Amino acid sequence: MGVTLPELWRAKDLSELDDELEIVRALRSPYCTGAFVEAVAGSAWATSRRRVMVALVRHPRCPRAFAWRALPLLGWHDLLEVLGDPRTPMPVRQQAQGKLVERLPTLTVGEKVSLARQAPPPVLIHLLGEEDTRVIAALLDNPKFAQNHCVRLTAETGSSRVLAQILRHHRWGQVASVRKAALANPAMPVALAVAVLVSLSDDELLSFSNSREFPARVRNLAQQALWVRRLRTPGEEQYLH
Repeated sequence: MGVTLPELWRAKDLSELDDELEIVRALRSPYCTGAFVEAVAGSAWATSRRRVMVALVRHPRCPRAFAWRALPLLGWHDLLEVLGDPRTPMPVRQQAQGKLVERLPTLTVGEKVSLARQAPPPVLIHLLGEEDTRVIAALLDNPKFAQNHCVRLTAETGSSRVLAQILRHHRWGQVASVRKAALANPAMPVALAVAVLVSLSDDELLSFSNSREFPARVRNLAQQALWVRRLRTPGEEQYLH
């Protein structure tokens, strides 16, 4: 049976406690005092425990000097927790974000996939240059991944596999601005461009065929698609399905 929170807060020697979770629970309590936070931050025993250190950094009364020392020692998932806690002071969250971004090149593909599934916008934008389809799949399904992120990813990627993955996605593949960005991308495969163009209206095909925003091959394909469509006689479409 653990000690009660008042007893814990009055403890003079935190090393006498046999369960670090008691300290973590106290730090998460809305009744936690600034004096207790200071005591934990000054305890070498307590701050040698990872869970205590994370809970302390996330606390709004955590001494900044301690947070600056602790953040480089945290794992990427711990840094993500700090970022996602609204109680964490903004300067500490900004530092955590910077440390997490610095850590990205050292992460394995599996870690990047896990991060991409839940990363907030300030972090996920640093994953837009990834070409591993597993990381991209996780990004596309991230609830915080917005339309402007997808358009940027589609416009900037140099991977035809990534473009195909985006356009086949159940959500993003049907967004007009994303499809337009894909058609404007020089890495867009011809077969995929044709698949997108034939789904457009006559007015859209005409607009695309005359726009210098798109590569010449896409303009030509749009013209051809429009020409073929205009050759059809009424009722001919039934033979194409």
